[in-house]
Amino acid sequence: METSRGPARWLALLGILALLWLAVDVLAPFIVAGILAYVLTPLVNWIAERSRVRRTVAALFVFFLVVVAIGGTGWFIEYRLSTEMRRLRTESPSLVEAISHRLTGGEPVSIFGQELTPRELAARINAIMAETLDRPTDALNVVRAAVELAVRTVITLIALAYLLVDGHRFGMFLFRFVPADHRDRVDKIAGDIHLALGRYLRGQLLLIVIMSAVTYACLEWWFHLPYALPIAIASGFLEIIPLIGPVMAGGIAAAVGFAHGGVAEAGWLALLYLVLRQAEDHMLMPLIVGRAVHVYPLFTIFAVLTGGHLFGVLGALLAVPFAAATKIVMDYTYPPLEPEPKRQARASWLPTRRPSVGH
Repeated sequence: METSRGPARWLALLGILALLWLAVDVLAPFIVAGILAYVLTPLVNWIAERSRVRRTVAALFVFFLVVVAIGGTGWFIEYRLSTEMRRLRTESPSLVEAISHRLTGGEPVSIFGQELTPRELAARINAIMAETLDRPTDALNVVRAAVELAVRTVITLIALAYLLVDGHRFGMFLFRFVPADHRDRVDKIAGDIHLALGRYLRGQLLLIVIMSAVTYACLEWWFHLPYALPIAIASGFLEIIPLIGPVMAGGIAAAVGFAHGGVAEAGWLALLYLVLRQAEDHMLMPLIVGRAVHVYPLFTIFAVLTGGHLFGVLGALLAVPFAAATKIVMDYTYPPLEPEPKRQARASWLPTRRPSVGH
């Protein structure tokens, strides 16, 4: 009987995955709400235990705090961010032209045998960027995008309220579908994933906020750099991509600094990003994230790029937690090989000593 039910379970799982694939756009608000609920649930439990109130009351209190925080910070960020993004969208052609003029020294350059002035080179680059980004500019598309964002925000908040109040039962609902003889093992794996990813997600979100805030303070009040807020927010989110992300963030800031103040300002901005990255690696990461789970950087880069290609920004953000969970499951299924003792490893590459002649 159990054997006959095995293929049915796999077919049901494949059907669910196919349905999720088709409904990925609809699922985005629920995924965001799930992440927020996953991060905030320990706070709900802590308030309920310390204040000895019903868990529903603690969950609604945390939800109220989230709404107030989103409303307060969102108003400021949305106002500043929308203003600077409109400015960046309007001034990006002149920004590209300024960068090309500084790089070429105002002289024509030869590209693939064709002479181009700095203005012509900037026009080519702007045309490529416009074609790649393909931004809607008519009023109808802008209004539609605003309405979709508002609807998704409301759905996210409704789902978050439900998950904070009653989300702890969702795990038990899923656990009922696990065969009885596998429940102990699945419970152990799920517990390890929960501990590792809970700390990882909370740490990463806190790191994004801290790095965005510190970067914005430096760019705005120290360098007086244009478009400081969008650059700082992008820098915070790019930190989740190892190796490539920090380089991209520093490159964006240095490019704007190069157009704004020349080589010297670009160099100081590159130095700033290097210092911030070192401070994050040696001070913030061990303190906030710790050794939650170690995923190889190359695997992380592949996961982020694949997630972004398949599911957009949300896929890129969820790629690293998914990769970490996959690694935990693989470590249980295929335990890592124990390393050889150091003396054996050392003896394997040391040359064999030959006896001396005459002794």
